Amino acid sequence: MVIVNNYSMLWGGILILGLAVFFLLRKGSRSKNGLKLILIAAALFVSWLVLRPDQATISEITQFKGELGQGQAVLLELQSPY
Repeated sequence: MVIVNNYSMLWGGILILGLAVFFLLRKGSRSKNGLKLILIAAALFVSWLVLRPDQATISEITQFKGELGQGQAVLLELQSPY
């Protein structure tokens, strides 16, 4: 179950691309359908690049450490990148 959770965007992309291949190529291969498949694959790749989790930069970490413990209560929220 962890593999499904950690790679859910990959599995969703494969499912979407598989359905697109099934519906576009079921009546035969045409150049317009091939172009549509390439555009769908490119859109899925770009959406992965935009939505994937990334690490905080050094400046964000040093800013956080500077604000932490300034005599006020701190609410710390931890989030998983997946």
